Amino acid sequence: MKRLRYPSAAFERYLASLPRGSAPRPQVEAAVGRIVAAVRKDGDRALVRFSQRFDGVALTTATLRVRPAEIASVARRADKRLVAALRRMAKRIETFHERQRGQGFRLRLSDGSVLEELVRPLDSAGLYVPGGAGAYPSSVLMNAIPAQVAGVERLAVVTPPRGLEASPALCAALQVVGLESSVYRIGGAQAIAALAYGTASIPAVAKIVGPGNAYVAAAKRLVRGVVEIDNEAGPSEVVILADHTADAAEVTIDLLAQAEHGSGEETAVLVTTSAELASVVERLVTASVACASNVAATTRALRRQGAIILVRSLEAGIAAVNRLAPEHAEVQTARASSVARRVVAGAVFAGRYSPVAVGDYGIGPNHVLPTSGTARSASPLSVRDFERRQSLVTMTRAGLSRVADDIARIAHAEGFVAHGISVLARSRS
Repeated sequence: MKRLRYPSAAFERYLASLPRGSAPRPQVEAAVGRIVAAVRKDGDRALVRFSQRFDGVALTTATLRVRPAEIASVARRADKRLVAALRRMAKRIETFHERQRGQGFRLRLSDGSVLEELVRPLDSAGLYVPGGAGAYPSSVLMNAIPAQVAGVERLAVVTPPRGLEASPALCAALQVVGLESSVYRIGGAQAIAALAYGTASIPAVAKIVGPGNAYVAAAKRLVRGVVEIDNEAGPSEVVILADHTADAAEVTIDLLAQAEHGSGEETAVLVTTSAELASVVERLVTASVACASNVAATTRALRRQGAIILVRSLEAGIAAVNRLAPEHAEVQTARASSVARRVVAGAVFAGRYSPVAVGDYGIGPNHVLPTSGTARSASPLSVRDFERRQSLVTMTRAGLSRVADDIARIAHAEGFVAHGISVLARSRS
């Protein structure tokens, strides 16, 4: 791990070097463009063709949709204790997200006019579930439950054709959220195109969420505007703000826990006022890396993006964390709860008993978080992402008369004469 100080030119260079989302790659963008165009034109036939080419799986239009019995058969192989844990996790996520449901408001004016904000669920959403090592049952819950709490009537799940058979836990998660009847065995850019434009088998949706590889990310960028998409996710990140009160072993394992995701692009940073803690953690990380999953990738992530940043004060530490604006931030300092309220991150975990892992596995808040410094302006996935808001205006004659002259004057200044007339004609009739 690098040793840096903040503020410094070295810190600025480090910040500039961090992975920042899925940067467009010309070859990928071009290939994805051809795939999306083919699906838009040929629908199911293109999906079948691409499944054979990219996944080596021979499908027909009749087998694109997965039968619930197939999911149930695979799910029966899942460990019963795991399934019970998934159900408890789902309940905790649902309880938290229920509090996010929009209520709208109604404002009655003195002239009797009524202004309202109505909150309505999207009518449909698509959930992309990666295959292989990226098929995480926890993410199925985190993406599906907010949509269900919002009241989205139709959810469609797309996943690479080989993924379901290989993951009983994933199938169990689909059963937990009641989506076993809404699963299609199609992945990659072609799945995104199908959800965006619709095919004979897969109806188009209003929004697409869920993580994917570079081809999935490129397809999302390409169909944005046709369909709403979620935030583009980059590699996982954690920044731990710690002082002399922090436990070095706990800091170490939390850094390793984030670095072990497996891409080798993860960011794991300790920001500390304590030179002694920095030295101990640096030594422990080197000694303990073998206990993490994906040792080679974990080592690569720590070598490339791992850093220990020394600061002169807690104020400077908060400033350093907020410059990074990470996906996850842990605060392991004196008065951690108070300090945490000043930290900018996708999710903040205060105190030694709040490691990032409790957020990953369903204490309630969503683990789909902004990355790549976008926490400055973006928010975690929530019920609000599956709601739309619209205004409802009900004017009285008196209310219209009260504002008519102002409206006509402004409309005239902007060159829209008919706008003004449409108001004045009514208010003076």
